Order: sequence, then C-alpha cells, then structure tokens
Amino acid sequence: MSTRNTPGPAPYPTLPTYSTPDASTSTSISISRRSTRTPSYVSRPSIPNFNHRQQSIAPSITGTSTPTVLGGGSRRRTFNSRDGGVGIGAGTGTGTSTPTSKDDWANMEPDEVFRRLPVNEVKRVENKMRNEALNKQSELRSMVGTRYRDLLTSATQIQALHSSSLRLSDSLREIAKSCFNPDITITLDGDDKEEDEDEEEEQEQDVVDLLPIASHMKLLLDAPEALYSYLANQSYLNAAFLWLITRVVKESLNSLPEDQNAPYISLLLKQWETLLPFRSQIVQRATNSLRTKDKLDTKSLSETLLAIILLDNLPIPDALDLLLSQRTKALKDSLQHPIENSIPNSNVNATTDSYFSVSPEKNRKRSNSRIKAAAINRSIAQERSSISTILVDSVTCMLETISSVKQVFEKRQSNIEKLDESLIEEMMRLIQKGEHSIFNNNSSNHSNGLPPIRKNSHQRRASRLASISLPFPSKSSTSSSNLTSGPQSRPQPPTSSSQIIQDLPSSQILLRHLPNSIIGFTPFITPSPPPSLNDKLNTWQESSIALLKDSMPRLLADLKNVKDIWAIRSSLSELLEKGAFENAIKEALEDQWGKRIKEVWIEKLDQLVNSAEKEIREAGEKVRNGTEKTDVNPDSFLFTDIAFPSGPASTFSASSHNTAFNTFKTTLGKRSSYRTPLLDSVLITLEQAAKAIKDDLTGLPESLHQEYASQVQSALVSLIKVLSSVLDSMGPSRGDGKSGVEAEIFVGRVALYLSKESGFLNDIVVEGGIRQDGIAESLIEVHAKSVMRWRERAIQEALVLLAPLFEPYRGSQEIKASWQGETPSPSHPIMLSLQSLVVSTKSLGIPPLQNTKLPVVEELVKAFVRTAKELEGWRSQERSAESAIQAAVDIGFLVHLSGSKMEQDDLVGKFLNQASTSYPNFQESLKGITEQSLRKSQLLLYPILSHLSPISTPTLGRSQGLDSRNAALLRFGPPQHSRSGTGTEFRSPVVAARPGKRMGLLSIAA
Repeated sequence: MSTRNTPGPAPYPTLPTYSTPDASTSTSISISRRSTRTPSYVSRPSIPNFNHRQQSIAPSITGTSTPTVLGGGSRRRTFNSRDGGVGIGAGTGTGTSTPTSKDDWANMEPDEVFRRLPVNEVKRVENKMRNEALNKQSELRSMVGTRYRDLLTSATQIQALHSSSLRLSDSLREIAKSCFNPDITITLDGDDKEEDEDEEEEQEQDVVDLLPIASHMKLLLDAPEALYSYLANQSYLNAAFLWLITRVVKESLNSLPEDQNAPYISLLLKQWETLLPFRSQIVQRATNSLRTKDKLDTKSLSETLLAIILLDNLPIPDALDLLLSQRTKALKDSLQHPIENSIPNSNVNATTDSYFSVSPEKNRKRSNSRIKAAAINRSIAQERSSISTILVDSVTCMLETISSVKQVFEKRQSNIEKLDESLIEEMMRLIQKGEHSIFNNNSSNHSNGLPPIRKNSHQRRASRLASISLPFPSKSSTSSSNLTSGPQSRPQPPTSSSQIIQDLPSSQILLRHLPNSIIGFTPFITPSPPPSLNDKLNTWQESSIALLKDSMPRLLADLKNVKDIWAIRSSLSELLEKGAFENAIKEALEDQWGKRIKEVWIEKLDQLVNSAEKEIREAGEKVRNGTEKTDVNPDSFLFTDIAFPSGPASTFSASSHNTAFNTFKTTLGKRSSYRTPLLDSVLITLEQAAKAIKDDLTGLPESLHQEYASQVQSALVSLIKVLSSVLDSMGPSRGDGKSGVEAEIFVGRVALYLSKESGFLNDIVVEGGIRQDGIAESLIEVHAKSVMRWRERAIQEALVLLAPLFEPYRGSQEIKASWQGETPSPSHPIMLSLQSLVVSTKSLGIPPLQNTKLPVVEELVKAFVRTAKELEGWRSQERSAESAIQAAVDIGFLVHLSGSKMEQDDLVGKFLNQASTSYPNFQESLKGITEQSLRKSQLLLYPILSHLSPISTPTLGRSQGLDSRNAALLRFGPPQHSRSGTGTEFRSPVVAARPGKRMGLLSIAA
C-alpha cells in the first residue's frame, strides 16, 4: 500500500477505511496533518451522507479506481448563486468549486482543498469529518461496553470447560489403567486436600458453636423493628408476646457461661435499654385503642386485653374495670365533640354581594334575603346532622360496649374442652398451654413443613446452607385466626413463640439454633377469680346514661327547631328498639326531648312577641311622625297606580307570567282590604313567624300539642299586652305637640287584622288546641280602644260645623226659603257635619267586609247624635214655628241615622208640639221627609249608613219615568218625586260615572 506524505506540523484527523465490493482494488491512504491533539485515523474515500438513505457506488474523481460510496442526490445537488450557479463538480470563474459527494476530500492535499474550496466550505468539510469520527468513536465504545464483557465471560467459561475436560480425560485415563492393573493406587485430585478440609471442619464447628449465641443477639437486634411494625398494625398481642420473648432471650444470654457471653454483655445491655421502654409503650397504645370509635371486634378486643394482661399482670376483674373506664372516656370524647358551622355569615355575605354586584338595589335586597335564608337552612341542616351523628355515635358506643364486654367476659360452654369459661379465660389458658406438640418430634415437624430442631451438631457447609434455604409454611397455616377451627380440631392459641419468631427476618436460623425454652416459650399468668360481670355492667350503664343525659342540654341547645329535635329523636329510636338497656336509654332521653322542645317553644314565642313589639312600635312612630302618608289615609291607597302584568313574551316563560299574575292578584287583594304597605310589613313578620311555628310542629304527638297550647295561650296574652302598651305610648302625653291619633288607629288596625283579616291566629294555634274566641275578642277590644280619641276628635270637628244653625239672623223667611216648596229638608250645616264624619271614617282603614260587623261607625254616629242633641243652641230654635219645624226635621234626621225611632225622641216631640198650631199635620209627614232625605243623601253618606237596615220599597216601573236599572245599588231605594211636581226626576249617578273595564278586577280580589 502506497502512502502520500503531506506537509504540515500535525496530521489531520481521518476516519478508518472501509472495504469496497471489489476485492482486487486497493484503497490509497493519505495522512493529513492538521492538529497534534487528535489521533490520526485511516482516511475514508469520501464524505459520508448522514441522511440514512439508499447509497450507490460511484468511482472517485481523484483518478484512482476505488469506487466511492455516494449519498442521496437530493442533498448533494446544490448550486452556488454567488459563483454564477455552477452545477455539481463544475468549476467557477474564480477557480473554486462546491464540495460534492464525488470529491474525496480526505485523500486530497490540504493545499489542494484550500485552492478548490472557499474557507467556509473547508470548515464545513472539516466539521462533517469530525462529526463522523466522533460518531464512529461512540459506536466503538458501545460495542466494547456490551459485547466485550460477554466475550470475556465466554472466554472464562471456555477456559473452565477446557480445564474440566482435561481433568476428566486424566481421570478416565487413570481409571482405564486401574482396570488393566488392579495393583495401581488411584490418586484423585481431591485427596491431596484432606488436611485443608479438616481445618475447614474445625472452623465450621466453631461457627456452629457460636450460632446459638448469635441467634440470641440477632433476635434482640431485630426485635425493635418488628415491635414498631406490630404497633403500626395495632397487633398489640404479638408485640407484647415478642417483648416477653426478648426478655426470656436476655435472661438466657445472661445465664450462659461468662467465657461465652462475655463479648456480648455490653451489646446486650445497650440493646435492652432500647427494648425496655417498649413495654410501657405497648400497654399505653393498647389501652388507648380501647377508646376507639370504630365498631369493636371481639377477637381484636380480647387480644388487646390479653396483651395488657401479659405485660401488666392484671387480674381479670381489673382488666374489665380498665375496659369499662376506657369506654367511658370514649363516650366522653364522643359527647364533647365540637359542633362546627360550615357556613359563616361572612362567607354568605361575601357570596351574595359578589353575585348581586350588578343587580338593581331592590332586586339585590330580595335576592340577598333568599340566598341568606337558603344558606341558613343549609347551616341548620348540617348542624342537625352533626348533632345527630354525635348522639348516634355515643349511643352506639354504649351499646357496643355492653355487647363486647358480654362476649369477652361472659361465661360460655366450650364444645371441645367442656369447660365453663369466658373467651378471655380460654385465650389465657391456650396461650399458657402453647404449641409444645408441634416441636416435640422431628416427624411432626417435617409433616407440618417445619425443619427439625436440632441441638449443636456438626454440619457440612453445603448441607447447612441447604437446610437454611428450606421454605417455611406461611403464617396462616401455622397460626390460628380463630380459637377453634372446627368441632373436631384442637383449639390453637391466639399466638405463640414460634409464630412470632417466624415473622422475624432471620426466622430460619432462629428456629434452628435457639433453645427450646425460647421457641416453645409460654407466659405464666397469675390466676384470678372471675369478675362480678352483672354488677359492674349495671353500674357502668347507670353512669353512662347519666353522662349522656347531662350532655343532652348542651348538644340540643344549638337546635332551634322542634322538627330537628324530633328528627334526631327518630334516628335514635331506630337504635333503641329492643333490649332493657335500650329502653333505659330511651326513657332517660325522653324527658330531655320534651324539655328542649318546650324551651324551643318558649324561645320562638318570646321572639315573636318581642319582634311584634319592635315592629309595631317602629311602624307606629313612623305614622306618628308623618313619614308614612299612605297608612294615614288608607282609602287613597286603594286607587293608587298599579302595573298590570303583561302577557307572556318570547323571552318569558309561562311560569314567570303566572307568577307575575299571582303577585298582581295578591296586590289587588291587599288594596281592596286596605292593607297598606307599612301595615303589611308588620303583618308579614308576624304571619311568617306563626307559619314557621306551624310547619315546625307538623307530625308531633297529641301530648306535645297539649303542652304547646298552654305556651301559646300565654304568648298571645303577652302579645295583647304588648299591643295595649304600644297603644298607650302613642298618646299625646309625651309633650311633643302631636296628638298621635293616627298612630293609635294604626296600632288598632294591627290588632283588627290579626283578629279578622290574617291567618296569624289559625297558624299559631296549629290544630285548634286553643280557643280563639277569647283572643279575637281581646284584639277587637284593643281596636276599639284605639278609636276612642279618634271618635272624640271626629265628633268635635263635626259639631263645629253645626254653629251656623244657631245664628240669630236665621229668621222664618230664611228658613222657609231653603225648603223645596212646602217640604222642609235637613239643613245645610247638618249635611256638612255628617260629611265631616264621612271624611273622618276614611282614616280608619277598616276592611269593607268587616265594616258592617264592627260597631265603630255606629258608635260614632250615635255619639255624634247624642252630643248634638245636648247642644244649648237648640233652644234658640223655639222663636218661630218655621224654626221649630226645621229643628224637628234636623234632629229627626239625625235620630233616624242613629237607628233610633223619632216618635220616641223627646226633643223631636217638643219641637213638633211647638209647631202644631201652625202646621197641624206635619207630625205624620215627618217620617216620610226623613226617609226621602236619606234616599237622596245615601250615596254621599254611605260610609256612616252601613249599620242601618235597608228600606224595602216596591220596584218602580218605566211608566213612572224612573231609571230603575241600578236601583239595586241603592240600599234605601231611589228618591221619589216631589209632591208639588216642581222637583227634578232622580237618575242614578252610576251611569254618569260608569266604571272602567279594570274595575271588574276588584271583584276578583274581593
């Protein structure tokens, strides 16, 4: 092979040469020196293509016959726009070319490369060659790292096979020789090592002698980790038994000769300092586990108690006392559990404020109240659920305690041992008896899968290792999960030393080299008399019931609804259906339910009375100060504007339209009954409270309704006293210059509506256990008391208008001029005073349906007539016959309005007697005149005529010229024609004031 020397201080890095398909050709190698830091490699014919595409073979352009590996043409076919767009391998005008796959740059002279290529292309060629060299280097490293180890292993195995084959050939050759010549002594390869084997056996014997002591120390060293594992898994019996085993191991080590245990004494004492605190820790955790809130498992409970008995050497009665004391603590912990409210007010306010941040003020207030009410309901439900859970858990703890104690400590008949003993006594007996039979002989050990227990003996290394690696049976096959696995099987102890040791990491070694005193260890339990179970259980039941009873007021204090209390009672009733202890708990709690229900009633009724006093007083002050004009004149409230609900549009559903119409109908009903806004707000507060009480009492037994009746009776009496007190405080005695008559009327209206126009009484008395008549009458009395000062003021205002009747300038001519022909009529001042009474009645706000049932207006008219007749001015009407006739007509009209008979009135008779000389037949026509005047003025004076009975008159036909179509609207009949014929024909004013289309809706509300 020929080489080509290249100038330069250092060789240029090259790549190894690859053989070509043509074996007859050879590849020329050139060494380039570019850097002294990189090793030189055999150059490759061309720059490789890294796109992993299909390659082709092409001859090199350097003049050699060596074919070159070419890459894909798509990447190599490039043009250089700077050099005039010369193609592949073509020269440029400046003598430079573009590197292509046909150029073998590795075999070229460096100077030639720089002459043919620009600097940037040379750098690209260099980088590509360096990358190729690094890639190949990584491939070589990978090959050496994976395959070279396999080659070494294979070579070692081949060498071992070769040596074995040679030894086997020699042995066969020796055996063949001995077959031909028996006198030859065969010398095998292993015989020359007998001395070494003796030394090894002595070393093994020393190891075997140290294994028992090592096993002792190994158990002590592994014990803490196992104890922690048992405590984490709440296996307190196994932990207690392991601790007892460690104590036996410690004593066993201490009992060995000093020449054997002397090296281990320091380690033993140090390790025992670690193990000693486990005793108190096991007892403490086992004791705390007796306070669990989970359902008690009989097996786990008995094992836990047995662990405490083993470590503390407790007698059975003390163990029972310990269990009951811990269950008492568990009951206290359950009853003292805090009750949390999951929906604070701040969160509710924050939620509502953020939700209604873009809503109008009115809608925001209403929506906020609904959301707050929903949040309060959720909080109440969660609170009820929390209290119910606490009580159910507490009662369950009590019931499970009694059941578990009886299962563990109560005497029972054993089917196999024929012994009358409890479960805990049986477990104590079995754990003291142990599993000695399992380790008595080797045959039983082998049959159970356990290796034979041998004392210190000589064992070869191979056999010893084989014995250690023998599989042990699983824990489930050697330990008994139940004390009796069948009617014919012998009861097994809940745990044993062998089972505990088998759980340790080096159990195989420990079971073979520990002495039988450790492997077959059984604890000793001091015998104790059985406890007096019934006496202790009865005492514990009484104390637990007393504890539960004492905690009930604190737990039930957070319940504000009777329905919630009764729901919790129902949930507990499911647990207390059968059993003497259950009945005792139920009877003890029954008084607490009734006591708390009475307290809830008292709280709600007191709150109702207090809120009523606050609302009524605040509303009365508003009326007294004049801030509420609508409630002063309820009659004007009837005709205020109201928006009529529109029909359902495309954007509104039918349900929203129905809701709007129902709201409109309710508003109409309130207006037609004069339920003004301020009055409505007060009544709604009381009605909602009464309805809440009614809903809360649904489903309660009759006995509780009787108790509730007495509470409500006293609460309603208190409410009436509150109304009277507020009514008295609205009078003029405060010195502020205000009469307060409107405020008194408002308080009376509240009492009137509560009695007649509201469902308050029907809701609060629930199922009729209270007589409402007395309460309603008391409320009416409050209303009657509220109009007393109003009646005095109305009468006084009306009497002032009668002053013109008694003026001295009224002579006979003036009086007779006011008559219609020869027929006198009530004078103008009389009609003005009566009209004043009509105006005064508008401020009463009595519902139309109740106006005829109440004597307020009737008493007003009677008091006015009585006071008017007592005026001194009537004496001035005796100066002439005309004035006497006019006075008789005026007083007779007033007496007729009061419902009395004119014939029996003395003042009317006096004036008639005085005018009899001038008008002898006037007494017979006086009644007709008053009736005719009443018919003419009945529409004007309608509010004060409701107490009068209608006058029955014959129906008038069309021939008489009267409009009788609306005569039914006139209670006292239409007026008749004037006798002189000068009067005008009467026509009903209803035709002139025909109601609109919407006025018919008032009948719907009524």
